Amino acid sequence: MKNRGFAAIGAGVLAIAALMALGAAQIGGDAGYGGVGPAFLPWLVSGALAVLGAALIVSALRHAAPLVEAPAFPPRWRAMAWVSLGLLANAALIEHVGFVASCALLFALGARGFRIGQDQTPSRTVTLRDAALGAAISAPVFWIFTKVLGLTLPALTRGGWI
Repeated sequence: MKNRGFAAIGAGVLAIAALMALGAAQIGGDAGYGGVGPAFLPWLVSGALAVLGAALIVSALRHAAPLVEAPAFPPRWRAMAWVSLGLLANAALIEHVGFVASCALLFALGARGFRIGQDQTPSRTVTLRDAALGAAISAPVFWIFTKVLGLTLPALTRGGWI
């Protein structure tokens, strides 16, 4: 069989569906006025995963030829390192420098990684522009979460405006 990988992925998806169903069976609670309870969404997701896993297995078994060919491109380790650095820096710094600054740094380092992945050499100006764009995107998100939704995000100032 040429599509063993697809069959294995389908079996893995079925296993995840079974684990989600096991977890959904342990969720208690009565259905609300809409007729659905707290376990509805986990059951829905586990059912969808079961259908997709079974479809992957059936597709792998029915096709004798390979379903897809692996693309031939070199791994971009430097690009992945920059994106990973952005994620780790965000996790490490969010409590110390605030949501907006850490997300701006994440955006700038992630964008740098994606540019390096496209064989571009980002300049300092481009990286600073990406940081400013990251701050411009994360500041309204911070404001909406803290002021409109009433959720607490790490702020840089005591007043919580940034």
